[in-house]
Amino acid sequence: MRALWMGALLLCAPGCLSGARNLGAATTPVGTTEVGVSVNTIAFERGRERAYLPNPELTFRKGAGENWDWGGRLTLLGLELGTRHRLMERSPWTVSVAPSAGVWYVPVTNNSTEPVNFRLGAQTLVDYRLNARWTLTGGASLMGAFAGPLTVFQGRLAGSHLMVAPGGSLGVAYRLNPSLELRAEGGIELPFDVRDGRRQPTGYAGLTLRWGRTSRR
Repeated sequence: MRALWMGALLLCAPGCLSGARNLGAATTPVGTTEVGVSVNTIAFERGRERAYLPNPELTFRKGAGENWDWGGRLTLLGLELGTRHRLMERSPWTVSVAPSAGVWYVPVTNNSTEPVNFRLGAQTLVDYRLNARWTLTGGASLMGAFAGPLTVFQGRLAGSHLMVAPGGSLGVAYRLNPSLELRAEGGIELPFDVRDGRRQPTGYAGLTLRWGRTSRR
């Protein structure tokens, strides 16, 4: 239990940004709502050592149009919302872009002066469907992050940091039935502090079970 709690706290720590999305490029159809449960293991810097902790998530997606959907992910101390837009679909390929924004409270970090985190960025996703059940997904992301003390809510920005984090991911999905999918994904981010330079790379690996429900009118 303690490991789960610590993992949630460290999800978006400034020295250990995590870009786990557990998404494919195929958008959710209009009228369908998808809900998922994810468990990600996050690799991050803690002092001078590497640490590995699990992190549970709840995710959801809702089809909003022919080529786009919206959704988010929720952990114990943070929320991220975003959209996903299909740019191209030509069997067996699908390409999408997924912009997102999130806010997190992270009281346990390498630097205790940076508990407030805001993230904004986008991920490009490419699906390659092997057959009706198996799909490979590659992703490339670019995230910007603001990390600072609680005094940012009073307009005092001393001790704050701006960071940029390019990253990549690779996943595989297995369709158990038309409304149930199991996805495994791993990825890495390379955070760079605009003022202080490069920080330690971070990574993640996880499993997501996602099911969908189509509303009947």
